[in-house]
Amino acid sequence: MLIRRLPRPDRPRYARHLKRLSEEDRRRRFGRAGIEDGWIDAHVAGLSEDDLILAACRGDEVIAAAHLALDPTSFIAEVGLSVDEDQRAGGLGADLLRQAAVFARNRGAGQLMTLCLSDNRAMVALARRAGMAVAFHPGEAEARLELDPPDALTLGQEMSTGLFAVFEDWAGLIERYHGLIAAAAQGAAPPPGGAKG
Repeated sequence: MLIRRLPRPDRPRYARHLKRLSEEDRRRRFGRAGIEDGWIDAHVAGLSEDDLILAACRGDEVIAAAHLALDPTSFIAEVGLSVDEDQRAGGLGADLLRQAAVFARNRGAGQLMTLCLSDNRAMVALARRAGMAVAFHPGEAEARLELDPPDALTLGQEMSTGLFAVFEDWAGLIERYHGLIAAAAQGAAPPPGGAKG
């Protein structure tokens, strides 16, 4: 299944995916109990513009996702995974983790890490299969993977799966620029969003 970058305007689709998770799955994903729908909406709305959501979709529905956040000071990328319950046997979690590592490498991250509850055996096993070093602390597990610098192979992997965000962002900027030019030529108001990238 194709995994692609979810554009910012489509983040509500990511929120709908998270809200389909059971109470127990929400506890495992976010590390605490009592996660309500309103909290998920606020969480997704508050994500940084620089954060990345990688999504596997069935039609317009997100069925699995990786949230990747890169700390520009430490060059550590943190990833959180979620997969719809009925999609967990197909290896989507492993595919998402692999793609998240590629994206992080291509943006200069030196390490990929994830935190989960220590009783989240599925996530711990997935991290170990991905070659991550797992350390247990009271109540939680921390997994880390050292990342090599990007190379032609990782750039090609990202391009081949439609994740080359730099090109995608430039394409969006050029499209908005052409919209402004067309609107100015016709004497119309500029399209929403202006020329901001």
